[in-house]
Amino acid sequence: MALSPAQRHNQRIAMQRQLARNESVNSTDSLHVQLQELETDITYLRTLQTIADRVVHKRTSLLPRWRPTVEAYLASGQVYANPVFAWCIIWLFDVGELETALEWADVAIDQHQATPDRLRSNFPTFVADTVLAWAQESAGRGESVEPYFSQTFERVASRWRLHEEVTAKWFKFAGLQLLRSEENQINAASVDDVERLEKADRLLATAEKYYAKVGVTTARRNIAARIRKLAQG
Repeated sequence: MALSPAQRHNQRIAMQRQLARNESVNSTDSLHVQLQELETDITYLRTLQTIADRVVHKRTSLLPRWRPTVEAYLASGQVYANPVFAWCIIWLFDVGELETALEWADVAIDQHQATPDRLRSNFPTFVADTVLAWAQESAGRGESVEPYFSQTFERVASRWRLHEEVTAKWFKFAGLQLLRSEENQINAASVDDVERLEKADRLLATAEKYYAKVGVTTARRNIAARIRKLAQG
């Protein structure tokens, strides 16, 4: 869910107040100077034409430059609107450093950090969308989605208030994963475990409850047919 204009305004006010408190600090590490340098880096990043070039630049230049700043911020125990922290989380996801990205995202969510205006969504939504997209691609290649899928699914299911369609997609993916065959195909007929089939159906039913158009009708019908067949021996 995108922040409302009022919420973004409040974030800007908070940042301006922090800047005002830092104006007296005659240091190149002041937040004011950091924000100027950060904006310069972001502007340059947007001039790179390919996604691959941007990922390389984030991994080899931006994160090595800004990670120590974030680590110092986290170690200080202070809490204030911190765009450097926000951008580093996004870059960590972009370069595939999911462990640190998720760890820092949890902190950012607890601190009610705002995402950059360009993102147009809050951190829980950004993380949910990003990790689900990663899980879908990884599963499609036959790769493990753990531990990051389960770690994030727990938050989606019980902690974060997300748009119903976002939550539904997570329950749908979790249910379909239980139907994945050794050939890496979603196929209820390949599953011989009734309990597994029933668990998959519960997850898909929950997805449908959150968002009726999530698209699980056929999968649930196939599960029911498979359970009937197994019951008949």
